[in-house]
Amino acid sequence: MSILLSGADLIDLAVQTEERGEAFYREAKAQAKTSKARELFAYLAEQEVRHKRVFQGLVSAIVVTEMDPTTWEEALAYIASTVDRAFFTADAPIRAVPQGATETEMINRAIEFEQQTLLFFYALRDLAQPVNRPIIDKIVEEERRHVARLAALREQQASEQP
Repeated sequence: MSILLSGADLIDLAVQTEERGEAFYREAKAQAKTSKARELFAYLAEQEVRHKRVFQGLVSAIVVTEMDPTTWEEALAYIASTVDRAFFTADAPIRAVPQGATETEMINRAIEFEQQTLLFFYALRDLAQPVNRPIIDKIVEEERRHVARLAALREQQASEQP
């Protein structure tokens, strides 16, 4: 037996995720000491804005999906766990840039946030209608590149330190 479900709340969470990411990256840019870090954080903030627009455009395309109630409950539990850890706990990586954080600490938080975001988007992808999955796949690939760029900057900074 399947039931008709609404994914509007999941899209709203995806939009909120992108908004939180944008705010974090803008704050990180303001606190960054090197031009490379400022440029990367500015780029990532703009990516979050773009992704938010994409998700807002998906509302009408993704809101209805048929799924077995058991599968839906498992998916919601997984999403709730991922979202709570990534976005709503006191130690969530993207809450805010800690006062006096080093660039490495900001980069580490950003990497952790991007990884949590990937988990959320994978779950969201599984709930999307098949026709919309390539759109989410594209965002997932961009998020992976964000992690790679952040990790590369972290490695570069580590190699430049005495």
